[in-house]
Amino acid sequence: TPIFFRQLRIQSYFCCADTIIIALAFPSIIATMNADECMETIKLTSRGGDSFELPYAAARLAHVVRDANDENDDGDIDSPEDVEILKVNSPCLEKVVEFLKHYHEEALTEIKTPLEDNTFEGNVKQEWYQNFLKGIDQPMLFDLVTAANFMAIQPLLDLTCLKVSCQLMGKSAEEIRQILNIPKLTPEEEETARRDHRWIFDD
Repeated sequence: TPIFFRQLRIQSYFCCADTIIIALAFPSIIATMNADECMETIKLTSRGGDSFELPYAAARLAHVVRDANDENDDGDIDSPEDVEILKVNSPCLEKVVEFLKHYHEEALTEIKTPLEDNTFEGNVKQEWYQNFLKGIDQPMLFDLVTAANFMAIQPLLDLTCLKVSCQLMGKSAEEIRQILNIPKLTPEEEETARRDHRWIFDD
């Protein structure tokens, strides 16, 4: 029996040594194996049936993707599956995927509260995120807010809500109504609103 255990220890030693030698001699093989694990991709499909492919590591920022893939507490899954995002249209989902891919490479710096400035650029210092929402129209901005909320992408929700908030700063009640596309109140409704929410209408 002692001879058997000595042989077992010797075999274990050489197996361990072989593994170390392979790792030292062929680091590219190990790196490739790790890269393959990180680059598993999935497709997100929009309401219109268009699919957008991205690394799962980037997509999992959206909690709806994690939930659909039954991630455990350690973030492990057997094999990522494609996810249908049927409440989001194609142009909006394409923009969301663009955000997810970039966030995976460069995370959005946390937006401080209270806000440091009244402008969007004054609160968001990273150029890519400034440009991400530059030039988009109001319907797309609101679609992104809705998509971020539905998909549970907190950084995107923070970014888009900040953009909306900065657009509303300094605006009159009528201008805010137009920006948010709120139907005009009847005289009776306005009187009730002024009575119940005086702080909104106080000049």
